[in-house]
Amino acid sequence: MTKEKPKVKIAPNSKESEMMVLGCMLTSVNSLNSAADALDDKDFYYVEHQAIFKTLKNIYKKDKPADIHIVAEELKTIDKLEAVGGVAYLTTLAQYVGTSAYIEEYTELVKNKSMLRQMIRASEEIENTALNEPSDVHSALDHAQTLFFSIGQSAHREQHFQLKDLLSGLKSKSQLPFLKELQERQEEYHARGEDEIGITGIPTHFLDMDKMINGLAPSNLIILAARPAMGKTAFALNMAENICFKNNVPVGVFSLEMSAEQLLHRMICSQAEVESDKIVNGSLDGMEYQRIVETTERMQQHTMLIDDQPGLKISDLRARARRMKEIYDIGFLAIDYLQLLSGSGGFYNSDNRQNEISEISRSLKNLARELDIPVLCMSQLSRKVEERTGHRPIMSDLRESGSLEQDADIVMLMFRPEYYDPQNKPGQTEVIIAKNRHGRVGSINLSFRKEYAQFTNYSGENLPAAEDSSVFAAFNPD
Repeated sequence: MTKEKPKVKIAPNSKESEMMVLGCMLTSVNSLNSAADALDDKDFYYVEHQAIFKTLKNIYKKDKPADIHIVAEELKTIDKLEAVGGVAYLTTLAQYVGTSAYIEEYTELVKNKSMLRQMIRASEEIENTALNEPSDVHSALDHAQTLFFSIGQSAHREQHFQLKDLLSGLKSKSQLPFLKELQERQEEYHARGEDEIGITGIPTHFLDMDKMINGLAPSNLIILAARPAMGKTAFALNMAENICFKNNVPVGVFSLEMSAEQLLHRMICSQAEVESDKIVNGSLDGMEYQRIVETTERMQQHTMLIDDQPGLKISDLRARARRMKEIYDIGFLAIDYLQLLSGSGGFYNSDNRQNEISEISRSLKNLARELDIPVLCMSQLSRKVEERTGHRPIMSDLRESGSLEQDADIVMLMFRPEYYDPQNKPGQTEVIIAKNRHGRVGSINLSFRKEYAQFTNYSGENLPAAEDSSVFAAFNPD
């Protein structure tokens, strides 16, 4: 018996589909426009088809008619006419044409084969990297995940949008015509009344802040910066709680400073409004215990993911965030805090921390765009604040890198006057919107209930109780 020769495997391709696409482009202007937008020359498997498509796309960009003669002349000028089979092959393509109404189906077939080839190339690259046993395994893993994630993203990404498609609703996120969507907004506005202003981003339920920044918009990087003990972790956690428990949006939290149990303790204090010390030592009355029971039952109905691994590299964080997005479809990500992250390895140097922070901030902005969710990252401020009269922070106080100012869409600075003077606005916190790429800047006031690690909308009712004479002992309103 003769052994069968092993079958030679070739990369996935469909010559007929490629010929159909090129034939339609040569004979139909609409097909030329559609395929030129949807495909790239690298999506074609055969070299001659790549050259012909590239020429057709150049003709499309120059707004020229794409018939056999013009394409042949263009190929002749770059000395590739004979390489693609001459005018005879172009004629064959034009005769091979299918129904131009099905051009989108033809292009999808070509694109699908291209994606399979990309997956094979990515796998080969990952295999070669792994066989070489890289010193930084986590960076290699992040690169591998990035390769496949980018392939998946490219399957649903368009290079550009026509205004008419956005206005008609064909390519808009809402799938509604712009005027129809505007009419619905008007109706919602009148139904709410003038006193209640709607927002388009994810509401944090801090009303003054939502009005100023229009909620947390997808793909935005928000930097929340403050000196130690200003309450930035509590404020960020309160935002995560509101987004998760009130908006029912899955939330991811990376805590490089505190453990998951410590964060849970804070959240229960804030949500149940029970003092931290009472939970620690168990000195709870019946009402407080009941509030905690109700709070824990309600919290279990929502999705919040906490990763408390210390000393994460930015590449590790990105890989873990991608998994959170893919598995749980998180809509918001909070990171506490930036200075505890380290770079991927390329910039690590004790004398070159600025470059490392720049790499981290760029990676976080790219992550926000890649996952299409708002990313909130806490950051420390430099000690210049302590040396300044009044101790009011400004954006240049961001530690170690000016790239944070550049990469962030929103920069928020926290200031509690009572930290420096217990009689100066006790219980009040100022959040300064120092940068807002898409709206107004300014400052808002919040009330801070330290015993609950809870920030609330500013009102006299949220300030320390009047009977607590120790708070106001030396306070003189004059």
